[in-house]
Amino acid sequence: MVEINSFKQAHQLYKTNQFPLVAIQYLAFMFMNACQDIPPNISTYTDINTDSLTWLSGQLSAKFSFNEYLGGDAFICESETDLTAIVAFDQEWADQHGRWPNVTDKHLAWDICTILHSDWAVFGYCWNNAGGDIYYIPKSLWAKARVNEHRELSCS
Repeated sequence: MVEINSFKQAHQLYKTNQFPLVAIQYLAFMFMNACQDIPPNISTYTDINTDSLTWLSGQLSAKFSFNEYLGGDAFICESETDLTAIVAFDQEWADQHGRWPNVTDKHLAWDICTILHSDWAVFGYCWNNAGGDIYYIPKSLWAKARVNEHRELSCS
């Protein structure tokens, strides 16, 4: 699993083709919202282009910790094993199993559970007022991550 702690790091990964455009657009939009620094021509993550990404990477806030501004870091899942790190709150499950359930255990309601274009899904669970980690999952792992089941519950 790739851990991303700042926008500067995310932009470097993007420039070396280790982070897809659609994922960095989504992350940039969340970060701009958290920093309250959204250019007037951007109203959704799909409005963010490579010039916007370059501009944001040059801002002082690009060095700031995602944990400080988003309440957690960003992660790119690369294997089925990585999926077990994506956990959410279910007290009954935790009482029975001694741990929080992950995306492979059962379908859960998420604060963020969406498809980015057709190749990536993103999950996020806010554990407190600060937020929480977000996870990017490539399409090759969607079945194991039960993406469609989670989306049905999260969107209902």
